[in-house]
Amino acid sequence: MKVELVRISQGDKASLRQWRNDPEVTRWGYSNHVIGEAEHNAWFDAMLVDASKVYWKIIVDGIAVGAIFLTSISDQARSCEWGMYLADNDVRGKGVAQAACALSFRYAFSDLGMKVVNCEAFEQNEAAIGLYESVGYERTGVQADAVKRGDEMLSVVTLELTRDSWNVREPQILQKLHEKEVNING
Repeated sequence: MKVELVRISQGDKASLRQWRNDPEVTRWGYSNHVIGEAEHNAWFDAMLVDASKVYWKIIVDGIAVGAIFLTSISDQARSCEWGMYLADNDVRGKGVAQAACALSFRYAFSDLGMKVVNCEAFEQNEAAIGLYESVGYERTGVQADAVKRGDEMLSVVTLELTRDSWNVREPQILQKLHEKEVNING
């Protein structure tokens, strides 16, 4: 299986909106309302020209299955925020998420020169937190009752991945991907 990242372009506008509205994606997103066309178009057009953001689609054997992104990219602080989602349930548990992580971290640390890549996840999203920790993220805190969803208050776990941590973890991740026959090197 070949996994690659391809920069989001104007032609991806409709599929990205569909993914952002997928119940499996919105279940763990900060915003879980149905995103209308006008709202999405405004966000999408701004995202494409915002130098502090990089969005890719995750491609598996030629098929787009999700998105991964860096936001709040700060050259001064040498840090950014990171996130991802898989919109295709069929690729979950097969190494696709770890492969996409590896590719995006290579870009963040090597191409952009970041020292820290931060992320957040709802405390209840144990699968995501497990993935993040498996690729080298370390928990830095918990924001109790940070997001209200209906009658429920959700806590947010904050995590960070340092360049040094990634440099130690990357060979292990690459070995796991090799064992799962996941190719990220073209």
